[in-house]
Amino acid sequence: MPAAPTAPSSAAVRSSRKASSRTTRIGAAAVHGEPLPGDVTGVAGDQERHRARHVLGGAHPAERRTVRQVGQFRAARRGSTAPRSPRRGRRAEQIAEAAGELFRTQGYQNVGIEQIGAAVGLTGPAVYRHFKGKHDILVAALMRQTRIVEELGERADNEGTTPLERLDLLLDGFGDLTAERDEATLWRREQRHLEPEQREVFRTHFSHFGGRIAASIMGVRPELAQRDAELLGFAVLTMYSNTSGIRGKLTPDRLKQIQSTVARAIVGCYLPERDADSTPPEITVHRRPAGRRERILAAAADLFDERGFYDVRIDDIAAAAQISVSTFYQSADSKSDVLRAILKRGAEGLLYVTADALAPVREPQEVLGALIDTYIRQAMGLHGRIMKILATDLLYLSEEEQAALQATQREYVAEWEHALLARSDRLTGEDARSLAKATIGVITDISQTPEYREQPAIVAALTAIAHAMVLPGGVENRCADGLR
Repeated sequence: MPAAPTAPSSAAVRSSRKASSRTTRIGAAAVHGEPLPGDVTGVAGDQERHRARHVLGGAHPAERRTVRQVGQFRAARRGSTAPRSPRRGRRAEQIAEAAGELFRTQGYQNVGIEQIGAAVGLTGPAVYRHFKGKHDILVAALMRQTRIVEELGERADNEGTTPLERLDLLLDGFGDLTAERDEATLWRREQRHLEPEQREVFRTHFSHFGGRIAASIMGVRPELAQRDAELLGFAVLTMYSNTSGIRGKLTPDRLKQIQSTVARAIVGCYLPERDADSTPPEITVHRRPAGRRERILAAAADLFDERGFYDVRIDDIAAAAQISVSTFYQSADSKSDVLRAILKRGAEGLLYVTADALAPVREPQEVLGALIDTYIRQAMGLHGRIMKILATDLLYLSEEEQAALQATQREYVAEWEHALLARSDRLTGEDARSLAKATIGVITDISQTPEYREQPAIVAALTAIAHAMVLPGGVENRCADGLR
C-alpha cells in the first residue's frame, strides 16, 4: 500500500516563507476579480510581472527550464507507490491502452471483447490469451493510469530543486498529460465497476497522490492549514481531470495556458477562516415524494448516484420506490426513460433557478457572483447528485437524447460566458466557455465528495475557489506567444 504523504520539511518551509507572503496576496487579488501582478497582459519587460511569475510559476510553460522534460515522464519509474499489476508483455500493454480509450469514449458496459481485440488487430478469443476477461482489462488500464500519474509526481520530486520548481513541474506535467488525452475520464466514470477491494487500492493510491500535491502547495504556502492545502490540491486535480469538458475548440497550447493559469490561481486562492466552530453544511434529507412518478425518479436518482445506471435494475428501482414492477411500467417505459427524465429535470431546472436568481441583478460582477452562488447552492442541495449522474451516465442514452441534453447544458454555460465577457473584453468566447466549465466542474466534484462536502464552512471555501478560477490574471491575453 502507498505510504502516507509527509509534511514539508522545516527547511522547505523556511526557504519558501518569502514566496508564501506574496502568494497569499496574489490569491486574494484573484478572489476579488482584480488583475494579478503576473497578468501577461502587462508590458513584457515589467519587473512586477517577472517577479510574480516566480511566485506561482506564472510564466508560460515554454519559458521554464524543465517543463518540456516532464513530457518524458513515462520513462523508467523509480520507487513508485502505484499499484502493480502482474508482469505482462507488450501486447497486453497495447490491449490495456486501446481498451482504456474505448471504455473512455463509449463506456465500459458498451464495449465488448471483440471491439477491444479489433482495436489492436486481434480476434476476441485471442485477447483471452492475455487477460481472463474484460474486467481484468479495466483493472490493467486503470493501473496504467496510476503508473503514469505516479511517474509524473516522482519526476517533479526528483528534478525540482525548490518547492516552487517541484510545484511548477507537477502542474505543467498535468497540463502535458491532459492537453490531448482525457486520461482521467476512465477513473472518474468507470472505477465503480471495480471490486470493493480493488477500488480501495486505487483510492489509496490517489489519496497518496493528493497528499503529495498538498505537500507541494504547503511548500510554497507554509501558512496554510493542512486541510486547506488538501482542498486546494483536490481542486487542482479535479480541474485537470475535467479537461475533456473544458477543451472545446481550444488548441492544445491555449488549453495548457488557460489551465496552467487557473491551477496557479487555485494554489494562490485565499480561503476564509474555517475553524472547528464553523457551522458544518446542513445534511440534505431526501423526503419521500407523495406522487408515484416522483417516487420512481427520486429512488432511481439515488440508485444511479450510488451504483451507476448500468448496474441498477428496474426491480431495484421499484423496490426502492415501494411499488411493484408492473406499477413502474405504468409510469415509465424503460430504465432509460427514467434516466432521461432525471437528467432533463436537472438540466432544465438549473436554467429555471438561475433565471430567477439573475432577474434582479444588473452589474456584471453581481451577475457572475449570482451564478457562482446559485450553482453552489444547487450542487450542495438535493439535486446536486444529478450533476454527477449527468457526467457519468449520459452516454447510456441515445445520441439524439444526449444531443438534446447537451444543448440545454450549453444554454446554461452561455450565461457564464456572457457574464465573463462582460467583465473582460479581452477574452474570446471559447476562453470564457472553458473558464466557466472548469469552475462548474470543480464545484461539482468538491460538492459531491463527502470528505470535502462535510467540512465546516465548505460553501464559503467553494465560493472563494470559484471566484479565483473564473477570471485568473494572465488568461486574457489572446495573442500570448502566438497562441492565436
